[in-house]
Amino acid sequence: MPLEFKLSNLMTFLGGETVSRRHRLLVGAILLLACATVLAGLEPGATRELSFLWAVIHWIAHLLGAVLILALLTILAMRLGLPDLWAMGAAVLLLPLCLAPLSLGMEAVIANATGGTDLDPDGYWEELSHVALPAIGLTTLAVLAVFKAAEFAMAHRAPLMARFDKEPTLRSLFADLPHTLGEDLISVSANDHYVHLRTVEGSTMLNLKFTDCVEKLSPLKGVQVHRSHWVRLKHIDQVRPNGSSYLCIMRDGSEISVSRRRYAGLKQALERHAAG
Repeated sequence: MPLEFKLSNLMTFLGGETVSRRHRLLVGAILLLACATVLAGLEPGATRELSFLWAVIHWIAHLLGAVLILALLTILAMRLGLPDLWAMGAAVLLLPLCLAPLSLGMEAVIANATGGTDLDPDGYWEELSHVALPAIGLTTLAVLAVFKAAEFAMAHRAPLMARFDKEPTLRSLFADLPHTLGEDLISVSANDHYVHLRTVEGSTMLNLKFTDCVEKLSPLKGVQVHRSHWVRLKHIDQVRPNGSSYLCIMRDGSEISVSRRRYAGLKQALERHAAG
């Protein structure tokens, strides 16, 4: 499985628009505290002389600072026109230069708070020599692990979701549907006296009125967006204006017309779907 450095994949992995900012912050805070606690418990040389509480505070400040600095450097590099991979690489290499002042400041704060004379901060270049290798090495490993996890999750998201999906199977709604089309319905469109069903595996025509078909599809999480089109909410990538109406861009790249009359209903359905 090739590793692809796509920040859009990473955002999807982290929840994108389907996860609230408060939830992401809570999860991030828990992970930050857990990592800082583990590092403090390992008693590395940087915090060996500190109490456990101050060691935890030390690592929280360093980890949070590193994440924020890395994010800002990556954004800056991307604004300069670098692709995702190069932007992330540049951010990792520049991280120690920005992290060293933070480390010096944190050491000064702790030395002042604890009154430890043996905790006097080093000079900038000495501190840089201490943080450069760990910062670059550990950050590189962390970035590779996170992107690999994001890629794996994106690749296996559909089958994992299908396993725990409480919606009825497509076969139970349309008994004469060819088995080769699978169960993951994307959209349905009217075509004279037939309906055109599209799944991730292919498409077929069924001798069925569109209105009857939409009624059969009511147990699924989808919505009628046009007098001739019904779409599955989980397969919608985006909705954008198209003249006086709208276009529904599906994840497979197909475009489906959305009437102005049904746009409000589609928007509400997407909001409910995102809220879970």
